[in-house]
Amino acid sequence: MTLAEQRLNSNHGRLVHAARNLPTHLREARLPDSTWTARDLLAHVLAWQEEALRRFGERQVRCLSRQEIDDWNLVARERMRHLAWDEILVRIEAAHLELRANLSEEPPSWFAACTYRHYTEHTRSLLALASAGSLLSAAS
Repeated sequence: MTLAEQRLNSNHGRLVHAARNLPTHLREARLPDSTWTARDLLAHVLAWQEEALRRFGERQVRCLSRQEIDDWNLVARERMRHLAWDEILVRIEAAHLELRANLSEEPPSWFAACTYRHYTEHTRSLLALASAGSLLSAAS
């Protein structure tokens, strides 16, 4: 197993674990310091997984500017708005299997940012929401 596959599997596992353990009532709650909900965040991760899969089919993949990424994120958020939590998780799992199948010894330079580094960032957000939700529940 390559280092990239190890990172992909490990970070994916942590993300999915955090998502599955997020209380149901927090799925549509806003993340700390964000306008996005937990569901928006998971749909965002799925959108980038699907983008990574699409990129594997391209000969040359160019890096996007910060503005292009922000614009892409807004369009993807709108496109994914209708997906339910459970459907997102099913598709995240399916995309993960496809991503693993596309990995080679040395993944493309863009791969980590679309996948395992991205998972880590958003796992932290889900865990922060779960922690904030627990504090609010304990205070009531």
